[in-house]
Amino acid sequence: MAVLAIACSSPDTALSQIPLQTPAGGMVLFKSSAAARVVEKVRSEAQGVMVDVSVKVGDPVGKGQLLGHLELDATQLQLDLARHAMESKGNVEAARYQAEAWAVAREETEEAVRKREMKESRLNWAAAMEQMYQSNHETQLEAEKAQVIQYEYWKQQYEKRFLRAPVAGIVSEIVVEPGKAVNFATHVFTISNDDDYMISVPVPAPLAATAVAGDTLPVRSVDGKSVSRAKVDGVTDDPRTTGGKIVRLLVHASDFPALIRAKLKGMKFDVLLPEAIANTH
Repeated sequence: MAVLAIACSSPDTALSQIPLQTPAGGMVLFKSSAAARVVEKVRSEAQGVMVDVSVKVGDPVGKGQLLGHLELDATQLQLDLARHAMESKGNVEAARYQAEAWAVAREETEEAVRKREMKESRLNWAAAMEQMYQSNHETQLEAEKAQVIQYEYWKQQYEKRFLRAPVAGIVSEIVVEPGKAVNFATHVFTISNDDDYMISVPVPAPLAATAVAGDTLPVRSVDGKSVSRAKVDGVTDDPRTTGGKIVRLLVHASDFPALIRAKLKGMKFDVLLPEAIANTH
């Protein structure tokens, strides 16, 4: 993957005015993949029966908007039980009080033995009891950690039963109606957006570290004729390289002249990463 250093004082500088060969500076230039119209298939992350569909074909939706959900009762019960176990501190607190009480008893016994008011055997007994209850307290703390992990697991499983729009757009297809069963990865909805195109930019992980969803980056059509800004949709791992990342960007067709809009599908872009990102390596 070719990376060109660009000397530039501001990410807002028009890319069409920046030469492709310059001394190392504050910007880094990357090549994007071909632009593709936003058409996202929403797939189920859990098995179950579709209980509710909250949208209809033709509805506009925002990114993250609820589209529908699977049956919830069984998973809700497990989540409630896990929450109750996690929030119940009785066993941990009781074990701590007992350990602290035997620590005090052992200290008092040590003093009494030093003054020859008690036999050494009493001190051995107190020390053994302190150790036993301290061990019990540590066991309860580990159990508490396990309860937190169990709660987080069931919270995740519960959330997977809700289907949300991965991008903003229009509901163009509802594949599964309420009452129908779905399996893992079942195609349930399709979200389309005729004005948005997705481009992917492979970058080293350090350079993608501060690419925050919602931020914008300058982009230029590879013919140099049009400059705009693209919104960061997210960052994912690059399956083709170890440690590489993919910065997903959204470009709006309406931001380009009519002649460019007609050619957006399949078009590649030069993408400029600002110094704040480039300097993280």
